[in-house]
Amino acid sequence: MKYLSTTPLLHFFILLLFGFGFTYSQSKKEIIDTYEDYIDAPREIVYLHLNKSTYIKGESIGFTAYVLDKRDKKPSLLTTNLYVSIENSNQKIVKQKLIRVNNGIASNVFDVDSLFDSGYYNIKAYTNWMRNFNEPNYYNESIRIIDPETETLIKKPIVNNAIDAQFLPESGHLLNGVLNKVGVIVKDSQGFGVSNTKGEVVDQNNKVLTAFTTNELGISSFFLIADTKTNYTVKINHANEDFSFPLGQPVEKNGIILSVKRLKTKLYVSVTTNEDTFDNIKSKRHTLLIHNGNGYEVMDIYFTDAPVVNKVIEFNSIPTGTNIITLFDENDKPIAERMFFNYEGINIKTSDKVTATGFGDSLKIKLNFKAVDTQQFHNISVSTLPQETESYNRHNCLISQTFLQPYLNGYIENSKYYFDNIDQKKQFDLDNLLITQGWSSYDWNNMFLPEKLPHPFEQGILIKGNINNQDHLNDVFVLHHSKENPPQYKQTSDGNKSIIFDSSFPVSNDKIFISRINASNDLLPAQLYVQTFPSTIPNLLTKVNPLKPRYNYRISESLNMIAPSDFNFNEVQKLDEVVVESSFDKQLVKARKLQTHAFVNVKIPSELDKQTFIYLEDYLFSNRIFASFNPQNQELTFFNGRGGGSVLAGGSGMLVYYNDVPLTSTSFLYRFPMADIDRIEINRTGFGGGARGANGILKIWTSQKSMYSSANKLTAQDYKLPLIFSEKKKFYVPKYQSYNDDFFKGYGTIDWKPELILDNQGNLEAKILKPQVPITLFIEGITNDGTFIFEEKSLSLN
Repeated sequence: MKYLSTTPLLHFFILLLFGFGFTYSQSKKEIIDTYEDYIDAPREIVYLHLNKSTYIKGESIGFTAYVLDKRDKKPSLLTTNLYVSIENSNQKIVKQKLIRVNNGIASNVFDVDSLFDSGYYNIKAYTNWMRNFNEPNYYNESIRIIDPETETLIKKPIVNNAIDAQFLPESGHLLNGVLNKVGVIVKDSQGFGVSNTKGEVVDQNNKVLTAFTTNELGISSFFLIADTKTNYTVKINHANEDFSFPLGQPVEKNGIILSVKRLKTKLYVSVTTNEDTFDNIKSKRHTLLIHNGNGYEVMDIYFTDAPVVNKVIEFNSIPTGTNIITLFDENDKPIAERMFFNYEGINIKTSDKVTATGFGDSLKIKLNFKAVDTQQFHNISVSTLPQETESYNRHNCLISQTFLQPYLNGYIENSKYYFDNIDQKKQFDLDNLLITQGWSSYDWNNMFLPEKLPHPFEQGILIKGNINNQDHLNDVFVLHHSKENPPQYKQTSDGNKSIIFDSSFPVSNDKIFISRINASNDLLPAQLYVQTFPSTIPNLLTKVNPLKPRYNYRISESLNMIAPSDFNFNEVQKLDEVVVESSFDKQLVKARKLQTHAFVNVKIPSELDKQTFIYLEDYLFSNRIFASFNPQNQELTFFNGRGGGSVLAGGSGMLVYYNDVPLTSTSFLYRFPMADIDRIEINRTGFGGGARGANGILKIWTSQKSMYSSANKLTAQDYKLPLIFSEKKKFYVPKYQSYNDDFFKGYGTIDWKPELILDNQGNLEAKILKPQVPITLFIEGITNDGTFIFEEKSLSLN
């Protein structure tokens, strides 16, 4: 037996081997090699938790991105670059961002501004690496925007009685003379499932052969012994109107079908042919591949004594989530496929206690998740909306996007239904859903991947500097620090005429600054021809549009009670946040924020300081840091003035950092212009610096703008980047004229918390403006060990 990666598969397929008439052929290499090559490359899955699905122009779209490893269903620790875009109904991009991901989590905001009109938009999230594969591992969801200046009524879709019905045989074929299971899906004129619809299957003589009733989502199934000589019709009664549909599936005289059936903890698997086919295939090999994109098993099938082979399998030996059985004929052509789902192993946690405490105009909500390991890295996002909200009609959730959606070709209506309060009925309903989905997203006609995938895995922005001047080939090039990016030092080797600065994460400022250090230790402009990768946001082409948010079909609701000007929520809120500060105040605020330890003294030189002290050593002298210059090696040694090292005796000095990099040579700091200095940290105790910091630690940071315009000379060259990471934006809660009218109850926003964590006791705390109506918390999250947090918690506040 050959198996890959997932240990439970081994036990699963040992059962299959001895229970079916299966043997493994060592010569069966093509299917194995093709599939192994295809799944060898790692995959990611991305999901966005949106704060709503319907937005009023002037609001903000808040989202938390969860990027997971598709194999182990845990947060991806490698992914850093995530693209998020919003497209209109013509697939024209309205807004897009490059977001930085840390530990599989990111959050940000899109403002619904003048670029948006009333209508439906698709919001997508994806990585560049995802574009190499056919499976829908990306995120794609439809949202609705309402512009009150042009849409005075919130119009609900007008739904007529017209319906559409589809009937899909299990594993893709109706086989003559055997019992077939057929999936049913009945949809209304808006493409949504029609619940509790009754149907009958009749023959050409109008004899009723079988019947069915659809569930809440318009899905059902029925059994039928198919006959090539019978014409089948399906009669459906909906809203007191009769509809008639042809079955729409040919009955095949010869073939093989797959079927599965779950009863409690066991899975019954059957591979069935009919009497007409049995004699013809008795000596022919067929191949069965059972896979889930990670583990797999492949084996040869020979029908020996009967046209049916089957086995009972314990569900706890099957990999968690969506599994796929694909049957190949003797020419290795896929002829049938069946998906089934295993709930075992999905770890979903909900809160076991909730309290709400009022403080003035605020409300503190506390939920306890006792069963979650708080020592694991985790993130929880919470959208708080009125309990009667009509603006959270989303079709997917983090769990369905992880375990279900990437394996299907179509989008699922209300997929969270299958993972909320899981019981036998929901397991049965999901199995019927999988029958209606047909073939999985693994396209056997496009399984061959090139040796080098065209869309590389991205981590930050790669900056390539091409050296044009031969005299600079031996120089050291410095990409200066920017916010969270430490400086990078590069030098060419092996005759290369270019240097690579990798994993850079520029935010907000689209300029970078690069210097070169020549043989004389002069800091000079780099004089490079610079290229960056990526330089643009790639477009993600999708084959199928997602389902629109579903509404309760009620009378239209008026927006006339609120003037259009009142929808400029962001500007109102942001004006409240403005605080006027003098430049001196800002300097003190910055110093306080950077003062992380009592033994560290942070100095923020003022403009007056920079005019008073021309050179760095002069300013340090005024702060009792003394510099000793050695003319022989051109090195500076700094002493902290507390008696640690002797200037006259030539003792060892302070440990010096330059832009967070410890220096082995300080010669370039001699007569360093104060115009270039952003801040200085003085740690006279040397605490945290080890033996090298025994005489104190001096940390020097330079400012970007002064790097290329110092008082004396040009020291760096600036380059404008075509693409940078979007800065994380704060979500502003809109302001409304009324907080308890019908409009607010249906479409208002109370709060959005994108990145929350539990305390050591498992408590999740969120402080919000005290609402005047009952509320619902839409909670999603994940921990590093693959535990999912998924809950909708309603609170009535009296």
